[in-house]
Amino acid sequence: MGSNVHWFTQGTAFVTPVHDTYPFISSYSHETLAGISALITGSSRGIGLQTAVHFAKAGCSKIAIAARSSLSDARLAVEKAAAEYGTTINILTLDLDVSSTEQTDAAAAEVKRAFGHLDILINNAGHLSEFQSIGESDPYAWWKSWETNIHGTYLCIRSFLPLLLDSARPTVINVSSAGAQVINPGASAYQGSKFALCRLTEFLDAEYGKRGLVAIALNPGGVVTSLALGMPEHMMTLLKDTVELSADTMVWLCMERREWLSGRFVTATWNMEELAKRREEIVGKDLLKFRMAFE
Repeated sequence: MGSNVHWFTQGTAFVTPVHDTYPFISSYSHETLAGISALITGSSRGIGLQTAVHFAKAGCSKIAIAARSSLSDARLAVEKAAAEYGTTINILTLDLDVSSTEQTDAAAAEVKRAFGHLDILINNAGHLSEFQSIGESDPYAWWKSWETNIHGTYLCIRSFLPLLLDSARPTVINVSSAGAQVINPGASAYQGSKFALCRLTEFLDAEYGKRGLVAIALNPGGVVTSLALGMPEHMMTLLKDTVELSADTMVWLCMERREWLSGRFVTATWNMEELAKRREEIVGKDLLKFRMAFE
């Protein structure tokens, strides 16, 4: 329980905590992401859908939404947002199971035909296995979290990387979780995979940072989504953050190059204005990465 206390007393208070969107991240115009192309996985509902809507509000003119479930309602919502904010938009819908190599490769080919290249990849598709202790868990159900959260993210990165490296401002946001930083008995599948996702993000920065790629692991906050509702009842009090907060945070992260955050873990519940003021400290001390403490 000690690591949980450390995270919730120090990690969440790294800068002033926030639970809803605020002007510093939400005061963007319909030209903020003009000319930008983006792909958002897991975008049929919840955080992925709201992010696509806010990208449209910010003027993103080429948006690919991808999910295994129907995207008809999501497409209408993105079209409505684009029309409301005067964005001329090209929307591509992709029926995509991120754990399939064939499907991620096919999706990359479709995006290349439609957009030419890709500026932003948001790996939001996720899975939460039922909370069970390791000895009592079902092997297939336990591995499902890793198949989606790690294998699926890896496959999307691998398939879309050539299109990203053709961009002048390639950015990858891997949606992680506060669960990456804590240990709740029964959550080894979900929290373990979200932990690993942060290290995968560090590898992206190490291998492709010199080629201009910015890779960030983002905790979107405690948002009421169909996935989050799969947590045990006693954890529902943690779901106190709005979906608008996570969506606007992603717009802010992508509206310009954030090299100083590449390879690092960021949480949407941090005030980004205060975070930006600690830029030199974060880079100088190489903060917000997983490291082993020896004292």
